[in-house]
Amino acid sequence: MADLRIFPGWDDWSAAGIDLRALLSDQTADELAVAFDAAVGWHEGQTRPAGEPYWQHLLQVLHVLASGLDVKDVDLLRAGLLHDVVEDTAGTGADLVARFGERTAGLVDAVTIPEVRAGESKDEVRTAYLAKLARAPRKVLLLKLSDRYSNVQRLHTHPRVAKQRSYYAETVERFVPLASVDDRLDQLFKRWADAYSYLAGPVDSIETADKLAAALHREQVDKSGQPYVDHVRGAAAIARANGARTDQQMAAHLHDTVEDTACTLAQLRDLGVPDPVVDMVDALTRRPGESHDTYLTRLTRTPDAVLVKRADIEHNSSPSRQSQLDPATQDRLRQKYAHAVRVLDEATGNHG
Repeated sequence: MADLRIFPGWDDWSAAGIDLRALLSDQTADELAVAFDAAVGWHEGQTRPAGEPYWQHLLQVLHVLASGLDVKDVDLLRAGLLHDVVEDTAGTGADLVARFGERTAGLVDAVTIPEVRAGESKDEVRTAYLAKLARAPRKVLLLKLSDRYSNVQRLHTHPRVAKQRSYYAETVERFVPLASVDDRLDQLFKRWADAYSYLAGPVDSIETADKLAAALHREQVDKSGQPYVDHVRGAAAIARANGARTDQQMAAHLHDTVEDTACTLAQLRDLGVPDPVVDMVDALTRRPGESHDTYLTRLTRTPDAVLVKRADIEHNSSPSRQSQLDPATQDRLRQKYAHAVRVLDEATGNHG
């Protein structure tokens, strides 16, 4: 299945405005600028679980609506920026009506989870809210599903694996069916569900390790500008051809996750990655400030990781990858990799 689409939003309103004016009328873009400023004020000081400013989520929701779904309705777009005001700030529905009108406020109200009243539990209120969404009008669903897609499109960045799993399960059960309201959303959520399916169980196979690696490296590129996941998949293929066991192939898929992404060894264990694989990933991860030779010598103390490292070096040294680099970089890396092989050979007693 094709990889999922990411809606990153924009770095600031200036960048957003340029793109939005190409999609919308100048008047609509101007009205959205006012709504964004208001939203930033209401959400001042708030951050998302991964630590980014809250307004980035709001711009992502707007990005889905305007770019992914071609929405032109200013009230719906404005609600994308304001959808969490009542639920997560001191702003009220009356404030929204006064500043942006009843249509915008009504859309925000439709996606706002009600407060828990006496005699109710948080779970009961949420269950009732989700059931009500299933009967909601199309515009409300477009708004809520855009919000949800922003929340889950980078689900792997949430610091707690338990939350990743619960978000995945709820999204598959409750929101993927609702996405049939629009073919574009339907495809987005189906691709998303496939890409994050490793969260449905332990990451204890080559297939699930590959999907985890693809998620963690999704927006990364290598020195030549190619998707980074192509490198770890290439290293895993070489390891397999060189006789790697299943756990070593898994380690090849995951060998750069801790060094080059926000993932930690603890998170790998929480995801159900087997201990021998985590140990190899640990060995393959260069510590901050660690010299290259110290790293390689330490790595050899985990013998199962040596085959993976050799596959990593072999793939990095392949003519197809080297040819994408400038001559000076090629020469520097060629010497680096040749030296690494010599160190590994000396440490393991392999002298050809």
